[in-house]
Amino acid sequence: MSLSLGSDIGGTFTDFALVDTETGDIRIHKRLTTPSDPSEAIEDGVVALTGGVARTDLSTHIHGTTLVINAVIERKGARTGLITTEGFRDVIEIGREKRYDGWDLKINFPKPLVERALRLEAIERVHADGKVLKALDRRALRETIADLMREGVESLAVCLLHAYKNPIHEQAIHALIREIAPDLPVSLSSEVLPEINEYERVSTTVVNAYSKPVAAHYLTRLEERMNSAGIGGELLLMQSSGGINSSATAREFPVRIIESGPAAGALGAAHYARLAGLAHVLSFDMGGTTAKMCLVQDGRISRTTDFEVAHVHRFKRGSGIPVRVPVLDLMEIGAGGGSLAQISEVGTLQVGPKSAGADPGPACYGQGGTQPSVSDADLVLGYLDPAHFLGGEMSLNKAAAETAIERTVGAPLGLGITEAAYGIHGIVNENMAAAAKVYVTEHGEDPAFYTLVAFGGCGPVHAVDLARRLGIRRILIPPRAGVASAIGMVVAPVSYDTVRTNRVRLNVAEFGELDTLFTGMVSECRERMPESIDPNDLFYERAADMRYVGQGYNVMISFPDAPLADATSTDVRGWFDETYRKLYGRTYDDLELEFINLRLTATASMGDISLVAETGDETAEPVGSRPAYCPVANGFREHAVYERGDLSAGFQCVGPIIVQENESTTIISSDARLTVDEYGSLLLELTGRGELQ
Repeated sequence: MSLSLGSDIGGTFTDFALVDTETGDIRIHKRLTTPSDPSEAIEDGVVALTGGVARTDLSTHIHGTTLVINAVIERKGARTGLITTEGFRDVIEIGREKRYDGWDLKINFPKPLVERALRLEAIERVHADGKVLKALDRRALRETIADLMREGVESLAVCLLHAYKNPIHEQAIHALIREIAPDLPVSLSSEVLPEINEYERVSTTVVNAYSKPVAAHYLTRLEERMNSAGIGGELLLMQSSGGINSSATAREFPVRIIESGPAAGALGAAHYARLAGLAHVLSFDMGGTTAKMCLVQDGRISRTTDFEVAHVHRFKRGSGIPVRVPVLDLMEIGAGGGSLAQISEVGTLQVGPKSAGADPGPACYGQGGTQPSVSDADLVLGYLDPAHFLGGEMSLNKAAAETAIERTVGAPLGLGITEAAYGIHGIVNENMAAAAKVYVTEHGEDPAFYTLVAFGGCGPVHAVDLARRLGIRRILIPPRAGVASAIGMVVAPVSYDTVRTNRVRLNVAEFGELDTLFTGMVSECRERMPESIDPNDLFYERAADMRYVGQGYNVMISFPDAPLADATSTDVRGWFDETYRKLYGRTYDDLELEFINLRLTATASMGDISLVAETGDETAEPVGSRPAYCPVANGFREHAVYERGDLSAGFQCVGPIIVQENESTTIISSDARLTVDEYGSLLLELTGRGELQ
């Protein structure tokens, strides 16, 4: 069996890609998300997509979902209890005792996911070196567990002091819970995040416990729907780290799939960037609810563990709940086709972050939405064809869009329909450009040296104008851009990440002992892999969090694929200096270094997949034309309209033109040139303001 299915649930649309991994043939589909039961859209979409194909022939079904992050943001998780070391029940609320905004006199922090009455203590104590200082009081613990059960706790987090060094007491508590309440979901910090830093560890463990029953219910429901529809194949889940793993791992560690959808899109962008021979690209994924950006360098996507969810203030670091799991280093902003436009309290036009979502959706969807959105503006500006949306499966109501824009934006600001619509379009682009500049600069890079890879339902519509604002001159629109996240899942590797805290100074570290620790981590990775993966096919990447002695923040460095016992302290310092200098511009040779955490990533390829590009004609003719707003010309211009399926490798054209496909539309202004590469990607070159010659 060689058929792999990728399905990605977004806030507005659910995307599907069915790929024959041997031939590269692909089928795609897109439909509105069903917020009340996302698995319904999955079942309906898979049934529609697999018409004529034996559904039992599926080898794998790779799935991405926003379920976990939505449960945390919307506070729809399980009633969760926390057992922690005596005297530490308020760590989750005290946090770092750090104000993320020193000027805000009314500063707010996210409310803990576990209320104080459900945060109880265990009498025990383990030293930072792992030595047991006070034995666990099991009699008192029985009463503690009984109290939590009487309070109706549905899930339980256990996070004891220094359990990352010695988990003996957490394991004993788990055994006792199994004896008293065998069906109660339990999350141990020594399994979820065996890493130093008490606040981040307890926060991450609580998020895992909070979402565990929700994830289990959803995955059970999804599997039932797939089985009832006769759909076979191993169910794998997209992880935030950019790899996939079994549904069993997702049930046990749902915190690992908290950013699964956005990660898949970046992988799809990296795949097509490699095919095009592009070393440095900025991935740009704009869907119906959010826009995500990610730097890809030499085909690799940087990862981080410095991640927060449920921000009180969307763009202020420290205002969210920390989740210390590996995630792709993405920038996310509330900017999508469903982002709503309104007049702010000071009388200015504001776009997003609130979104119309799939229900009721933008006004032009005709499903009850009355507020203007970005999609409404794009329709009024001529960028979208009301009769061709989703390949004609869904028609758009232009009159409803005009009415919503005129009533909410045009009349209050004294603007005409076109001015108001382009105001919405321009502001959302400027919001994304401003966020992207900060993101890229923080990584020590200049966007002008990157190629923008744009995808998602709305990405190709906004790509050229966004690139112009960023100083980027080259854009790549991959084939089937509207469902790139679903395609990214199919090309993603299987992976598992693990971490061990091992704090030791570089000058006294025994590198052979570090190799031994890595060997133990290899065993854990093998145990967590799907059963279908041969352990001999795994590839391992080793890294470490290091810092100057006395610093409070770490820098992650990668190790070469060779035993550390063969390296010297000078080698390690050189690897550290290279990374540190890129981030901060200098190094400090007189300061000592120390290891904090060891990290290991195990990956296995799902196979070499060369996706077949759609064939067309190098001399294709437009299928028509329509007027659309061109910011270079500062007004409406007639745009030639091409069907993307008609374009083949070598096709060239100059703007203004529109290239449409069922799942997305590419807008090419009059200062851009289009070339189709051998893999079916659209390459756009901006030449500056004015007509191309």
